[in-house]
Amino acid sequence: MFKQLVNKVTVVLTALLLTTSLPAVASWEEASQVVEDATGKMLNLMEDTSYREEGKFSALVSEIDTLLDPVVDFPYISKLVMGKYYRKASADDRTEFAGVFRTTLLKTYAKAIVGFDIKGYEVVPARKKSPKPDKQIVTVEVTSGAGTKFTLVYYMRKKAGEWRLVNVNLDGVNLRLTFKNQFADLAQKSRGDVSRTVAMWKEQIDPDKGVSNG
Repeated sequence: MFKQLVNKVTVVLTALLLTTSLPAVASWEEASQVVEDATGKMLNLMEDTSYREEGKFSALVSEIDTLLDPVVDFPYISKLVMGKYYRKASADDRTEFAGVFRTTLLKTYAKAIVGFDIKGYEVVPARKKSPKPDKQIVTVEVTSGAGTKFTLVYYMRKKAGEWRLVNVNLDGVNLRLTFKNQFADLAQKSRGDVSRTVAMWKEQIDPDKGVSNG
């Protein structure tokens, strides 16, 4: 996630012109504020070069876990990744996969940010209100140090008064759908055995490969 750069004057004018959209605008601002706060903390973490040293990967994953725990709805995402197999899974299988999937996301994210240089970033103001105020989309445009541009789309969901991230789209790649397809592929290979599918996930979808965990 990346720090919000919203023009306050534009927000005020938009609110005045679109008075009927105030609840949706307020909801989007709440959701984008969550993205902004997490972004600031994540950028500070990325600037700490000590985490790039040999044997510091586990420590980096732990720090990312601490930062993302209040922001990402891991159980909800893991349920959707299991798809139709969630109904077939036992309570133990569901709990096991929720933990395994959480680790997958954290380690994947940790590998992605190591050495990633951000040159610029901007949160794009919402172009239209969401039909469901408790579901908001926050778009962030990012430019890397190499000049490559990325578009990150964060899908936010409000539950019990808290905004949580439930999906990410990177340049058209739906992260949750990608993981869901991987789970379905493994489930087919294991002939629908959910326990075996979770075990295969741990064996094959391994972000640790090629990383020194120290």
